[in-house]
Amino acid sequence: MRLFKILPVVTLVVAGILYLSNIAWAHGVAYEMVETSPAVTFKSGFSSGDPISYGQVLIYAPDNAEVEFQNGRTDRNGVFSFLPDQPGVWKVEVDGGLGHKLIFDVEVAGSDKNELAAHKKEAPLQGSIEIRALLGISLIFNLCLAASYLRARRKVTAMKKIDG
Repeated sequence: MRLFKILPVVTLVVAGILYLSNIAWAHGVAYEMVETSPAVTFKSGFSSGDPISYGQVLIYAPDNAEVEFQNGRTDRNGVFSFLPDQPGVWKVEVDGGLGHKLIFDVEVAGSDKNELAAHKKEAPLQGSIEIRALLGISLIFNLCLAASYLRARRKVTAMKKIDG
């Protein structure tokens, strides 16, 4: 019977979480390699699936981690390309704004044809299972906490009516 009393509150809380879920999912960032020879092309995005549009990109060469080899911005789809001029591990930084920063390495190896290819690839852009699990646990915990609060509040109200 108590479940029916808190059902409207639970419905409002769940609706609010679903409404704000795009904001919550935007906290993670990821990338995937699109093309790797001869130019290195990658796509960056948030864990919600939205691209990091016009994010600032810094590329650092293997022999100089202090001064960027190239800088620029991703396109509206979160895609960026650069043409490495030597083999080695290249450092890539993508700043999506509001503290969303993506840093990863791309290993580039020379070949007989003097072409460069990236060997390290990340998983495709997608929401992390760990983040989804934590969000689910948090949701259950918060619903239980809200139910406990309402139960205690009703007891206090009932006690005041009896005493009053």
